Amino acid sequence: MAFSELLPVWQMARSRYQNTLDGLRPEELSWRLAPKSNSIGFLLRHNAEVEYNFALMFFNRDLPEEVTLETIGPVKDDGRYTDLPQLQQFMEQANAHLVEAMRSLPVEQWDVAREARIGTLTPREALGRLIYHMGHHAGQIALIRKYAAGSAAEFGQPK
Repeated sequence: MAFSELLPVWQMARSRYQNTLDGLRPEELSWRLAPKSNSIGFLLRHNAEVEYNFALMFFNRDLPEEVTLETIGPVKDDGRYTDLPQLQQFMEQANAHLVEAMRSLPVEQWDVAREARIGTLTPREALGRLIYHMGHHAGQIALIRKYAAGSAAEFGQPK
């Protein structure tokens, strides 16, 4: 029952995130608000990696063999996430992976706390945190798209 109740909530939040990306152009992926801040491309990759990571930590779903988590932890944006079709595919795959992990979780496990390096949460609580995380970065992306256009040449490359 938990999956069928929570899937529409996830889908609504995910669709709002996707709306933030409407009309995104490849050249915007390197945009950032300040020289050492994260670029849009990095944030897209990061959000998708966090979906994979939550599937692993809270929904008993191993990472696909070909997936590496490169943007989680104390890492710096080196400007490498600039291939829009590749990022879009990675994001779609991460979402599908997470949804399948949620679908596969037995109902009785949705409210069982799990220890993870980000804290002890139930899968239901973790989904709430994941939605918040996605919204936080969607806001950053929206601000970058709004304000960095004029500064793209200055801040486009990491320094």
